[in-house]
Amino acid sequence: MHPNFRPSGGEDYKVAIVGTGAPFSFLIDALERSGKGGRAGRSLFAAVIAPGLAGPEAKRLNALGLDVFPDATAMFRTHGDVNLVFDLRTDDEAVDDTLPGVPMEVPVIAMPTASLLIEIVTGMPPPGGSGVRRSHSRELLNTIINEMEEDILLLDPSGRVQDMNRNVFERHGLSKADFIGRHCREIEAAGFCQRGEDLCPFQETLRTGQKAEAVHTRVDETGRVLYYRVYTYPVLSRDGELTHVVEVRRDITDRTHTEQQLLQAQKMAALGELSTYAAHEIRNPLFAIGGFANSLLRSTNLSEREREKVNIILKESRRLEEILKSMLNFARPTDGASAVVDVNDVVTDAVNLMRHGYEQHGITLQTELDSGIANAQGTPELIKQCLINMLKNSMESMHESGWVSVVTRMSGRWVELIVRDNGPGIPVEMQNKVFNPFFSTKDKGSGLGLAMTRKIVDDLGGKLLLESTPGSGTSITMRLVPVAAVEDPLLDEEPLPE
Repeated sequence: MHPNFRPSGGEDYKVAIVGTGAPFSFLIDALERSGKGGRAGRSLFAAVIAPGLAGPEAKRLNALGLDVFPDATAMFRTHGDVNLVFDLRTDDEAVDDTLPGVPMEVPVIAMPTASLLIEIVTGMPPPGGSGVRRSHSRELLNTIINEMEEDILLLDPSGRVQDMNRNVFERHGLSKADFIGRHCREIEAAGFCQRGEDLCPFQETLRTGQKAEAVHTRVDETGRVLYYRVYTYPVLSRDGELTHVVEVRRDITDRTHTEQQLLQAQKMAALGELSTYAAHEIRNPLFAIGGFANSLLRSTNLSEREREKVNIILKESRRLEEILKSMLNFARPTDGASAVVDVNDVVTDAVNLMRHGYEQHGITLQTELDSGIANAQGTPELIKQCLINMLKNSMESMHESGWVSVVTRMSGRWVELIVRDNGPGIPVEMQNKVFNPFFSTKDKGSGLGLAMTRKIVDDLGGKLLLESTPGSGTSITMRLVPVAAVEDPLLDEEPLPE
């Protein structure tokens, strides 16, 4: 805002007008009709720059409290307090686009913006300015649409692209011409659009003539799932016939991820309570079953067949005990975030432990360790447990020989430990479930391995991320908090001087 502008108190805001054509005459007529002459007119419009204007027209302006000057230089000698200039000159009046004599700090508002401001002041569009106003409004609308982060497409009834905002083609690194005339389903990779009419909002809008929406997904080049909410709006002619459809594609991946995390946290809290209750109620009778089974085994009256059955009872009770321990561990908060962990040492220990099992399955286990990474917060045993769970999960997903790679690196503010494999990958519809407790694609196992891993990593302040492309393998990234280079106040605190 200009420094001389004072919305309340002090000097009034002053505007000068340039021109003598139709927009200028309209403004003067409107001021006379609306009673904004005299004192009110002088409080806003201070002077007129109109070369050659004299006689009755000049007196008419003087009656409105407007002084007339042949040029801007003369006007500013008398009205140095003018804050803004409306340049209402038409093409017939203006020799060029410049306006000599106006100080650099005073804004000059030219057509068509000036015509919009006149309409705001008078409440009516100036004659000859409506076309300019429409052009200006269209340009403003295009600018706003192009600045929106959503993808906006204008489609004909056959689904072919007629126009789009800049976000669409810039995101793909192409030009608008590359998309005009193509079908809307060709904008993204295969699998984005639900071709069934019941699931396609475009088809729904064509059928009903009403707004429709749906959630579509696509997998990016890194194997991550992106979520889009797609809205379609009908564009009708004056006769009510549908001529076009506006489709808006909004990326809701972050929001969906946040909602899933919240839902997961609620499920974990409920599961923790249930696990604690179930473990307590089951453990007592299980302890009795195991005790009596051990007592029977010590008996000399059992036949070999009976002893075999008792061994099965004892074996299964021990397996159930392990499951209960896992449930209780899952329910308890993880402790150990205050220790310092050399991640490379943890990887070396875990890989040495797992290598023999990998070799038996014909799977190559590789490591790529960054010697320059920071130490991480946590405890070695917990992180080692997480890594072994990840390695077991990769090995068990391989149907035949392949490779698994363990990588450590720094990424931004995280210490990353990544397990990659070239296995079959995980179907898109299952990727959100693999960290759920008791969900497993294998015939054996409780399904707590990856769920427990995520819980431990979350409790340590880190993150566990999954990237998978069906047919091209899976990558699970463990992000850990690095140890900051600060003094430990409990260990390094010096005594205060006496």
